[in-house]
Amino acid sequence: MAENRITAEMNLSEVKSYINRLIAVYDKKEDKMFIKQYLQGSGNELKDKFWSRKSSSRLAFDLYSWMAVEQITVDFQFEKQLPGVVCKKSGPSGVPNMDVYFETEDEIVFIESKYTEKESTAYTNGENPHLSKAYWEKEEYGNMSITDRFYGRSDIAECFSNFIISIQQEIDKQKCPKWFYPKQETTHLFGIIFNLLKGRKDENGKFICDEEYMGNITNVYFYNIIWKMEGDDFENKNSLPYSFIEKADQLFKDIFGDTLRFYYKILVAQDLLNGSVYFHGYDFKNAKPFGLKDVSLYDHMMKQYKTDSKR
Repeated sequence: MAENRITAEMNLSEVKSYINRLIAVYDKKEDKMFIKQYLQGSGNELKDKFWSRKSSSRLAFDLYSWMAVEQITVDFQFEKQLPGVVCKKSGPSGVPNMDVYFETEDEIVFIESKYTEKESTAYTNGENPHLSKAYWEKEEYGNMSITDRFYGRSDIAECFSNFIISIQQEIDKQKCPKWFYPKQETTHLFGIIFNLLKGRKDENGKFICDEEYMGNITNVYFYNIIWKMEGDDFENKNSLPYSFIEKADQLFKDIFGDTLRFYYKILVAQDLLNGSVYFHGYDFKNAKPFGLKDVSLYDHMMKQYKTDSKR
């Protein structure tokens, strides 16, 4: 049955090609394979999503996997699990998976990949989504204080709660573009912050994080990189995504001060491919897809992914 689901979307030759690329060892020293990263993620991407013609996870694999073997890459990972808000004594709930994560010598980069996403059913039904109380409720929620939900950091809990309340006010005022999900962005932003602070459970079962970030990284980037479709508008700086970004930038400053520089941006995937934007020294224009020798990255992407359809 699984094979039938896959081959209904892709022919057998394509499936074999992707499987070979997924199981190829790209770092012999550490025996790294992309398939291990997808299987360790909590989103079951390889069950159905990866094989769909509408797949954002496969778009991410095609577009970024070649970067893993570039000399400037220090670390690379698909489906990186980030810390989730601690909603119950047993642990985090709704642990976020970042589509793409990589490090260079002095940068950490998180990428959320978007291909054919539609707007949420809440918007379709004329309702605005409400962000989880776990992120902003200052009273006890789920039998836990807000400090406990934020790995023992009352200062960050206060900052994040105020941030979420202000974002909810923005959501209630305006409709969101189809490619942007405030709930997902919230979980990812939380995950990034506590990934930097090493949020975890200690040997006594208590959820803790480091008092301050002490790594060598000075620059942190979070990108929404969208495959542009017909009718998409990324120019309206007064829209909800840009309000979210502006408030998130301030949130990072409130938490980390001058210790880290945070950059939260929206990019178009086609601009990476044609070389019109600089991206951390990576040459997308002249790259070849990971595991494919006879085609350019640009030609492969344009063949695989449509640009003339609407969300």
